[in-house]
Amino acid sequence: MKQFFPGLIFEWENGKAYHLEITEEDVAPYILNAGSPKRIEMLTNYLEDAMVYVPRRGLTWVKGIYRGIPVFGFTSGMGPPSMAITLAEVMYKICEGGGVGYIIRIGTSGAMQEYIKPYSLVVADSVVRDESTSSKVVFPEYPANMDPIIYLSLLKAAVDKGFKYGEDLFLGKIQSKDDLYFYEGFHNSPIGEESRMRFKALMEMGVLASEMEASILPIYRDYFRERYRRIGKPVSLYVGTVLTTLAAPMNKEKLTEVENKMVETALDSLYIIDKYRRGEESLDDVLRLI
Repeated sequence: MKQFFPGLIFEWENGKAYHLEITEEDVAPYILNAGSPKRIEMLTNYLEDAMVYVPRRGLTWVKGIYRGIPVFGFTSGMGPPSMAITLAEVMYKICEGGGVGYIIRIGTSGAMQEYIKPYSLVVADSVVRDESTSSKVVFPEYPANMDPIIYLSLLKAAVDKGFKYGEDLFLGKIQSKDDLYFYEGFHNSPIGEESRMRFKALMEMGVLASEMEASILPIYRDYFRERYRRIGKPVSLYVGTVLTTLAAPMNKEKLTEVENKMVETALDSLYIIDKYRRGEESLDDVLRLI
């Protein structure tokens, strides 16, 4: 059977990625991702020389300068399939361009532990792949771990913003799923008993929060790293995730407040990483914290 399309991603005749409409020149080494276009547009409040681009599919992306470093932010939409498509386009353009990408997802989640209060920050060090999209790349037993340089810098930035580790800031495992109202909302599902038992098991194993996109990050990172290493073009890809926890009913003002803090934390984390790469920053204090 012949392949359905050539290469890794769809592209326009001008070389732009089909869905995000980006080129290698658009993507910076320091990258933020969110499902919500509005959250990505929030970046413009913090970036110098900010440019906003809205492609045909409404997947807004922005780029600009934060504290002297180039930043690119892109919208992935909701759920693993949309995240997989957009992330593949971004990682492909990184690999075909400068070869360096530090990617942080900024998202929302539901807390899975009673001690985690609404509007706390959860930083992921690993992900339970409780979705089917990433299994199209590799079997579900394959681990999904975030990069220490990302989650340690996120913790440092959050503490500097006033978050208290163990009170409204947490590090640990999260769950990525591919449905919301009938899986997490197992009480709505005619076959919800199995889902209830799965959530109970994850909670008893210490999983901190549940969301819908993060597992794609480490799986695609590993795929692109190894694909390009094998062809003699090694790339530097690093991924991580920071989430705010929600609880119904939502408070719009409170959510907007903590979203801004999360965006600031993620941007500062990228700045910390840049300083660390240049030998001007240490993360030893964070290691002592955890």
